[in-house]
Amino acid sequence: MHNKWSAFPRNHLAPLLGVAATLLAVACDDPGRPMHSGVGVPNFSHGEAQPWDTGFGTLGAGSPAPGSDRQEFDFDVAADLTGRLFYRDWAVVRSDGTVGTLTVDPADPETAITAYRDWASACADPTRGAVFEGTGRLDVGDLVGFTVAACDNGAAESGADLFRIDVLPPHEYGHGDFLSSGDVAKSGTATLIFQDGFEIGEGDLSNWQLIPPNNRYSITTNPARVKSGMRSLEALYAPLNTYGTITRWFDGHDEVYVKFHVMFEAGFQIPAMHFFVLVGDSVDGRQSSFGRAGEKPNGMDYFYAGLDPEYDSQNPSILGPFHYYTYYPAMDCPPLYPVEPCYGNRFYQTLPKTELIGGQWQEVVFHIKLNTPLQSNGSQTLWIDGVKKIDVQSMRWRDTTTLRLNRIRFDNWMPDPGPANLQHVWVDDVTVWRP
Repeated sequence: MHNKWSAFPRNHLAPLLGVAATLLAVACDDPGRPMHSGVGVPNFSHGEAQPWDTGFGTLGAGSPAPGSDRQEFDFDVAADLTGRLFYRDWAVVRSDGTVGTLTVDPADPETAITAYRDWASACADPTRGAVFEGTGRLDVGDLVGFTVAACDNGAAESGADLFRIDVLPPHEYGHGDFLSSGDVAKSGTATLIFQDGFEIGEGDLSNWQLIPPNNRYSITTNPARVKSGMRSLEALYAPLNTYGTITRWFDGHDEVYVKFHVMFEAGFQIPAMHFFVLVGDSVDGRQSSFGRAGEKPNGMDYFYAGLDPEYDSQNPSILGPFHYYTYYPAMDCPPLYPVEPCYGNRFYQTLPKTELIGGQWQEVVFHIKLNTPLQSNGSQTLWIDGVKKIDVQSMRWRDTTTLRLNRIRFDNWMPDPGPANLQHVWVDDVTVWRP
């Protein structure tokens, strides 16, 4: 065979894994897909509480013989980027009869774990997974970049855990599956806050509050509009009376991640719109952010981290890529403010931007870390389909600890009149957690 790391089409297991995920009713949204995520996220260690992950075992049902459908792995990785990895694929057979391996070994200084993330969007509960990146050495001597995702979904030998490895271009190798033997064990600081796949009952939105209580949000069972399970959230955008919101409050936190899948209707048009918000209300009044459009936060009252599609007034029919629309105390205002309204500041994706594609599910992970009061050490970060696209550091969100992250909100707002025709957006698999 080829003397590099090769052998498989990257998604050759996707149909099989999709069936397995349904049958097991455990842990992975789409384990067959590549996961070339730009990890590069904050290290979640707190004092001695160092997140770490270990795993060993096999994938596939073959025997340890060249040409067999059998993969073996063994890793021990911590958030401080120490650790090791061994991976062997018996189906990658070299011309001399040996098989392909990838190794990260502390004794080999050219190999290393280079990034660690204490969650994995491949897992239905992201807090039960981890992703790490590094530089490894192939058995033929080449150094390659790689990404590993692992899910700790059950007890050892349960077959519920998942392991996935992707070797970065130009080698183009990827393989992932539920374990045929072994165990993935995760110890970290992430805590699940809220999760909703919209599967409870028929048309049940009791986990949410609708403001105002209108017919803008409902549950659909149309398989073409569902990412996983049997149901998803459907949002209706109408030409007139163009406002509605669905919101979920939770206890306040200083750092929060939100993950969801979204699909805009094919041909979706936007005469400007607001879509999603992660909100900070005062713990003394859970609606302190209400009615604040055009009002600059003072550090004591509220903050607002919005995620909206970009709008091009010259091409209003084009669905633009997501960008941040953010209200925070240090934001820029017009020269005549406070005579003029002071609307949120915008932060755009790095190039190349990840476009929103009508009729296609896309994954969003949204992260806000609040600042120490009166300091500028907060952040907001966005991943689209596993790739980090916006990362804003040195942010001042608040000047008091009575302001905390305590609400997510899907908005249904367009200027009135809105779109020419009825159109829809679908959302599925909403998960909120904290490190």
